[in-house]
Amino acid sequence: MVLGLLLGWVFFSSSSEESNTDQNETHAENTIWTCSMHPQVRKSESGQCPICGMDLVKVNTDASNENPMEVKMSPTAMQLANVQTSVISRQKPMKELRLNGKIKADERKIYSQSSHIPGRIEKLLLNFTGEAVSKGQVIAYIYLFVPIFYHVLDVCKL
Repeated sequence: MVLGLLLGWVFFSSSSEESNTDQNETHAENTIWTCSMHPQVRKSESGQCPICGMDLVKVNTDASNENPMEVKMSPTAMQLANVQTSVISRQKPMKELRLNGKIKADERKIYSQSSHIPGRIEKLLLNFTGEAVSKGQVIAYIYLFVPIFYHVLDVCKL
């Protein structure tokens, strides 16, 4: 009886150790490593992220039917990332868009021209910097202050 127990222990203990090593090997093969900042990066061994160079972290692969593009966050991480959720309902859509930028005046609406003649520009026919002009095109109408007579001349030509 002792001999039977001894032989049973030898045979069954060696097979259970082999099965444990097999489980560890399959667990090591099934381990997926990903980047904290780039969840689309998934590798079978540890290392560094090819995008940012951060160390890869293990991913829990308990559920085999998970979506690889799904992002899961803890409640604390959701609060830090300012993630907001709402219940789906039928309502009028409203969108708020905040943008950064610079406001610049429209050159076509600004009229400023210094004059070196005794008169003023009555009508400026060019609207903005870089506008194409051709030879003989009227650029502006000037009102001349001549003591004898006052009239509008189109003297500004190319």
